[in-house]
Amino acid sequence: METTWSRPIALSRSVWSRAGDRLVDLGALAMSMLSSWWHGWQAARVRAAEFRALRELSPDVLRDIGAPPEWIHEAQRWREQRDNGGDR
Repeated sequence: METTWSRPIALSRSVWSRAGDRLVDLGALAMSMLSSWWHGWQAARVRAAEFRALRELSPDVLRDIGAPPEWIHEAQRWREQRDNGGDR
């Protein structure tokens, strides 16, 4: 008489199961990289919009709020270009 306890137990997973796990891991890695890139891109857009808004303030206002000198010079340069009819 043979019982069910005499069957061998598989100690390793099948090739298909391991391949599926690797595929899921690669998908998770790709999504993580894409998410990281997306958040970085959004942050760069926000910084650029903030800088444009600051640049459009007058140099006197920038001095009053304690902006760095390079921002004040950039605002002055942008105003001069705009007043002269040049593009950004």
